[in-house]
Formats: sequence, C-alpha cells, structure tokens
Amino acid sequence: MGSKPFVDQLEVIKQQSLQNHQIEAVQITDTVMAKIDASPSNKAVRRFQPARRISVYASVLLVVLLASATVYGANSIIQIRNQAGEVKIQSGISDTGTVMIPYTDENAPVQPTDRDRVLAMIKPGQLLAYYARDGSSEPTMQFVHDTRIHTSYADFEQLLSRTAAPMIKEPTSLPAGFAFLYGGVFPLLPHDQDERTSAEYGRLLELFRQKAAAEPEQDLFVEEAQWSEANISELEYEKGYMNLRITAWKNMIRSESTLPAEYSQNTLNVGGMEVIFASANIHGFTRYHAIWYDETQLTHYEVTVSGDADMTEEQFMLIVEDLV
Repeated sequence: MGSKPFVDQLEVIKQQSLQNHQIEAVQITDTVMAKIDASPSNKAVRRFQPARRISVYASVLLVVLLASATVYGANSIIQIRNQAGEVKIQSGISDTGTVMIPYTDENAPVQPTDRDRVLAMIKPGQLLAYYARDGSSEPTMQFVHDTRIHTSYADFEQLLSRTAAPMIKEPTSLPAGFAFLYGGVFPLLPHDQDERTSAEYGRLLELFRQKAAAEPEQDLFVEEAQWSEANISELEYEKGYMNLRITAWKNMIRSESTLPAEYSQNTLNVGGMEVIFASANIHGFTRYHAIWYDETQLTHYEVTVSGDADMTEEQFMLIVEDLV
C-alpha cells in the first residue's frame, strides 16, 4: 500500500496550521514515519494495527505531526486505554527542548510550486486533485482543499452535519476578547483502496491519463474532486496573538504525541472522561495542551493554546470541560 496520498494530506495540515508570527520546529523523520508504514525487519518498531479503512491511516499520519524522533524523558509517558484495554492515546515528554524559528520572508519560496499554482485556482468548498507531470508511467495524484468556514460557528456546525465530520461543541466559557476565526473539515481523499472513494479515484485517474496523452506539452493538470464525507474537524478562535485550536479525529486507531522538554503533564478526570493535560512556558510564551478519547463517539480530541497566551490554567480547563 502506497503512502503518497496520506503524506499529501499531512502536508495540507502542516501548511494550514502554521502561525504567521512564530513557528515551532517539528522533526518528521524516517523513525517516526516507520510507526505508520513499517516494513518487516529486524528492527524493533512500534506498529499500528491494520485499519479497516484507508482514512484511518490518514488520521494517524496527522497526529505524527505532533511527534518527533527524540527520546522520551524518564517516566514521562502517559497512556489512555479504551474499555478493551487498547491504547488509544500515548503522550510523552521529550528530553530535548523547543527550537523557535522566527518567520521571515526569506523562508518563502522564490518560485511558486505546483501546489501554489493549484491553490491560486481553488474556490471555497472545493477539493482539487492535481497531477504534475514527472515522467512516471502512472499519474500521481495530489490534493488541496478549501473547506474552512470563516463566518460563524453556526455555519461551521452545518458543515459538520453535512459531511458527517466529528462534532466539536461551541465552547461557552471562552474568556472575553476571543473571536471565531474559522471552522473546517478535512475531506476524505479519493483512494483506490477505500471503498467509499475508489470510484472517484478511478474517474480522476482516467481523466489525468487522457489529458496527459492529449496535451504532451502541459506540465500540470487539475480536476475538481467530488467529496461528501470528512473524518477530521478543526475549530479555531483567536485573541490578539493568542490562538485556541480544537481538533477532532474520528475512527483513528491510535494517537501518539511527543511534547518538548519544557512541558509537564498529568491526567485529570473531567466529567468522567480521562484527559491528559500538559502545560509549559516556552521562551516566555504560555502553552496549554489537552487530549482525550471519547469512546462513545470513537473520536480523539485535542485542544491547544499557543501564541502570546494571556490565559490561566483554570480558564483553559473550563474550556475543556465545555467540550467534554
């Protein structure tokens, strides 16, 4: 099973989640990726159980964005299990700290990439598939989408209902000054091994084959992909340079995250739900992080506060209680 479509969705989330003012360095290495696509070998590699559907693997990849290949600090791993005893969430503290990379224009690409060219074409609500001619015998599809709602939570709630995406409640205990920034979903990407999207994948593949043959001088081909379902939801509020982000993943096998050494974490019982809570002060910036697994909805939830966080721990936990 190839991993290209899932890596592309990982890149979508990485690019859409970066803050403009500061970017925390994240290590994505072969060691981490081996957790998902491990091949049989003599090396000891943590493996995930096979998923029934392709979208589950995509969801697992998204959570790897939070992890690095660094070593856990002593006695720093916390696990949450379901009623069957399966580990659904594992959170660890790294023994290395955070490296902050100031955002500058020098980090921007000089020439627009193929992805940039496609993003310039996209319209709200669209999922675009594209193929950049690379000399391979079979077109390799990649995807971009614009599925964010910037108007109100009520409109976001309608999007969740329409796409069967995991529900994120509207937090009612936000401190004064917070404003709705956006709510969005991540569409299920067409793939030949997903029974829900294989027909659409085949349609797009045939279109790209035909166009590539008919237009030998063309280097980029773009088609709108049809979609109706989503397994991932995201809701974000902002107050000045502070961001509150809530993310939900449905039908994911397992979540693994590694927090930088500055964090401390513990488990709390919130409304009968076991929640991992972590906090840190990194280069003068407060960070809060909470994750839990709702077994009744088969959904992983994560809440983070970053930026210039003018929020107390008590205020953050009131928001978590709202969501739980």
